[in-house]
Amino acid sequence: MYRSLVWEDPGFEAFFTAATPIVELSGLALGSRPAARGGGAVSLDSLRAIPWVFSWSQARLFLPAWYGLGTAVEEFEQEHGPSATKTLQDLYRDSPFLTGVIDVMEMALAKADMIVAQRYAGLAPAPDSERIWELIRAEYERTVAAVLRVSGRENLLDAAPSLQRSISLRNPYVDSLSEIQVMLLGRLRALPEDSPEHAHLRRLVQLAVSGVAAGLQNTG
Repeated sequence: MYRSLVWEDPGFEAFFTAATPIVELSGLALGSRPAARGGGAVSLDSLRAIPWVFSWSQARLFLPAWYGLGTAVEEFEQEHGPSATKTLQDLYRDSPFLTGVIDVMEMALAKADMIVAQRYAGLAPAPDSERIWELIRAEYERTVAAVLRVSGRENLLDAAPSLQRSISLRNPYVDSLSEIQVMLLGRLRALPEDSPEHAHLRRLVQLAVSGVAAGLQNTG
């Protein structure tokens, strides 16, 4: 499911480039190396792992952390029948590896925000943006439902109430910064490269990036 979106959908790379601040992030010092191998333009083939994950966290999706799990669980349940969910619940309880994977995924799902993320998706050109956004939104809903079925919890992070409350308290402030970032990205991308405002707006975008990363406590 993940590969079909990221590597096999012909419209995905353009969507990713427009719906996240990856191009603007390439001007920041993220780790010890350039965002893309070879120092050229950003592309899926050349992009390094840290800016790949960081750009999705900025767009409030955290897509690499969870995309595809919902479909995988549903297909497993369909193939193995009524006992499949119980099998997954037992594995989640007894396997430290699976427990760790699901718990980290649950945190990413809790930090994601589909309302804010849709604002970023609106930066991407139609018609592919609407189609790809619907794929992502639907898989997010499937994955949240799957994680809750496997974990046996009613809400995300019910087993980590301190983190659950921390995210709830931080989100209103981060949401405001995200809205500012979307607005700035739209203005910046509408300017010609030689505009005297370009450098100023780019710097404002980078400051918004730093603020959102601090609020989310995730950089990739």
